[in-house]
Amino acid sequence: MIIKFIKITKLMDWINVSLTSLSMSVDAMTVAAVDGVTYKDIRKIKMILIALSFGIAQFLMPVIGYFIGTSFKEYLETYIPYIAFSLLVLLGIKSLVDFIRERINEKKGKEEEKEVKKLTVINILIQAIATSIDALCIGFVFLDYTVSDAMLTFGIIGITTFVLSTITIFLGNKISGKLEKWGALLSAIVFILIGTKILIESFF
Repeated sequence: MIIKFIKITKLMDWINVSLTSLSMSVDAMTVAAVDGVTYKDIRKIKMILIALSFGIAQFLMPVIGYFIGTSFKEYLETYIPYIAFSLLVLLGIKSLVDFIRERINEKKGKEEEKEVKKLTVINILIQAIATSIDALCIGFVFLDYTVSDAMLTFGIIGITTFVLSTITIFLGNKISGKLEKWGALLSAIVFILIGTKILIESFF
């Protein structure tokens, strides 16, 4: 295994792979941190599952892009940023609506009726897809790599995302008590900013 690893690293630019892994995991890390802040009572096992979902998504998207290959490359590259932007903006709008609703309830003295926030499986999947769909393009970047080299690269991206997302969601949850009131607003801002970032990057 070690010999195989050394052989593969000779075929690829290790620094480039490392930087790619870090840059691809940033969006997922940010969302994971916000989830930790927003959902104060989230269980540790669910935090791990969220980070794992982000890691798997960041691994699978480049794999899909790699195997789709040049056949649909030009078509997909055009629309991927818009899909990611739309999903993240929708998540942002939902979080903003939740924040406004909470503030209205507070003014009406109904804070005691506020339900415990729960992060559903559907929301986790949407977040995972929204923060990783632009990674399809990474699969196109490594089309000249052999399958084994490409899979190792995408695996590194997935593992990096999982590890860093796990760290940030736990850290976010640690400070959730201080930011709980603003969690939904923070989520809205982060989702919209990340979506806008992905869209802007598509023009360069």
